[in-house]
Parts: sequence; C-alpha cells; structure tokens
Amino acid sequence: MHLDSYHCVQCVEGVQETSWHLSFECPFSQACWLFLGINWNFHMESLHMITQARLDFGNVIFRKVFILACWSIWCHRNNIIFYNGERSFAFWRRIFEKEMKLVTLRVNLVFRDKISSFLSSL
Repeated sequence: MHLDSYHCVQCVEGVQETSWHLSFECPFSQACWLFLGINWNFHMESLHMITQARLDFGNVIFRKVFILACWSIWCHRNNIIFYNGERSFAFWRRIFEKEMKLVTLRVNLVFRDKISSFLSSL
C-alpha cells in the first residue's frame, strides 16, 4: 500500500514510523504508557526493558494491559490514517478501556476482578 507519507501520524516530530517508534518512542504512545503506569527503561535491550516494566508494574494483568495498549495505539493510528481521525488521547483511552472490558468476558474470575480494579483506578 502506498501512503503519501511514512511519518508517524501520532506525533509532530516528523519521524519515520517504525513499530518501535509507534509503540515506545512516540510522545503520544509515551503518554499512553505513563497513563497506564508503565515505565520503559530505554537503556536496556527490548526484552529486558519489557521484563523490567512487568516487574515494576507489579500486577499479573501486565501482559493483557501491554498487548491491549499496543493494539489501541495501532487502532488509533489507523483511525488517523484511514478515517481522517484526529490525534486524541481520549479516543485512545476509549479504545483501550473498551478492549479491556471485552477481555473480562473471556477470563477467569481472578483476572476479571484484577482488570476491573485496574480500570476503575484509571
């Protein structure tokens, strides 16, 4: 697919979009991670960085939060590119919370309670 530009649509820095930039380096995604209480140490290799963030997060739902936050960032990006949407933290948050609530329909009671508690703390 050809796009007019391959720059990140979620930030104003004019950086070429890569999966790493989109997920971690973009100021928009960094705001999302900060909101969720996930801090990345960019001085580590990627696997160690994610492992350390999981330990620091201290909740068994880290993997679900991590995956759905990335998915929500991706959906937000696609909304901007394909539907002429605007950069909106509130829109990203709605996507994330909706997806997390859907997960509660498929997980066991322990995870359901932890997810519900996490969402109510946001």
